[in-house]
Amino acid sequence: MKKAKSAHPILVAVRTADRSARSILRKAASLAKMYDAPLRIVHVLAIPQGSLTRAGATIRRAAQADLDERTAQLEKLADLPELRDLQTSITVRCDYPIQDALVREVFESHARLLIVQSREPGRLARLFLSNIDWELIRNCPCPLWLSKSEKFDRRAPVLAAVDPLHSNAKPAMLDERIVEQAIEAAGGRPGKVMLCHAYELAQPVLIDTPEAYWFAMTEQSRQAYEQNIERAMGKLRSKQDIPAENVVVVSGDAAVQLPRLAKKQAASLVVMGAVSRRGLSRVFIGNTAERVLDKLGCDVLVVKPRGFKSPVERQTYRERVQRPRRQSVTAR
Repeated sequence: MKKAKSAHPILVAVRTADRSARSILRKAASLAKMYDAPLRIVHVLAIPQGSLTRAGATIRRAAQADLDERTAQLEKLADLPELRDLQTSITVRCDYPIQDALVREVFESHARLLIVQSREPGRLARLFLSNIDWELIRNCPCPLWLSKSEKFDRRAPVLAAVDPLHSNAKPAMLDERIVEQAIEAAGGRPGKVMLCHAYELAQPVLIDTPEAYWFAMTEQSRQAYEQNIERAMGKLRSKQDIPAENVVVVSGDAAVQLPRLAKKQAASLVVMGAVSRRGLSRVFIGNTAERVLDKLGCDVLVVKPRGFKSPVERQTYRERVQRPRRQSVTAR
């Protein structure tokens, strides 16, 4: 295992520190080579198991034994043939919950990318992203690569899903960041990136009043709207030198159209933007990423706007539990 440089690493999270992690590590290795970055393998030990199985050991010693065991397992993984030409490091985090622990590792390592295995074994589990995935989508400050396939085919196109008129309340600069990340994921080749946008116009609605009438966008308004989309897509395309034939605009619900387009183009990756929402708006207003992600069969790269600040605390679970409590003084 080679010592990692100080460059921003690519983090790959392994759910289990055994050979079952080999496929995600193989993909992470290929991405680390493409990005020319060191690789850091991270495993979260959320709940020590040794305290339940090691008779006669104190909880502290059992937890340390678990930590030593997982560390030894990661060291073996780091010596796999696929990783030997890379600068690789490992870390086992004793922290909780898992998704917050991974975000804290991103903070500490200044990671440029976090790769996680999105699909669990089993037919039912593959139908839905886990809660860990969703929390990372909302809170991870660096680009988040959700791995859904065995391999990443660098020859296949990369889809950049943008919203040029910002109809979904995305920050104006997020589209540029999406395209930049797509080009980087395509090995710096703009010609392998497809700029995609799906839009849905309001359907005519009958208002039930004594003088019933229809609310609908006029033909003139529809044409003007589509022309605005075309101009915005053209501006975004030319800024990043993406070929004109690589621009695709389709009418319809993005949650339906983007998965169809990704399948039709045999895309290896879809790059999307996500805006974290808190409070009641998070419950009632879902962003496009959350509606599309479960339906995509290829890998997904989720990016945040520049300047995004994660709400995850930097202190670990143990540090917060052991934080001195303030004494309250009641005036008499």
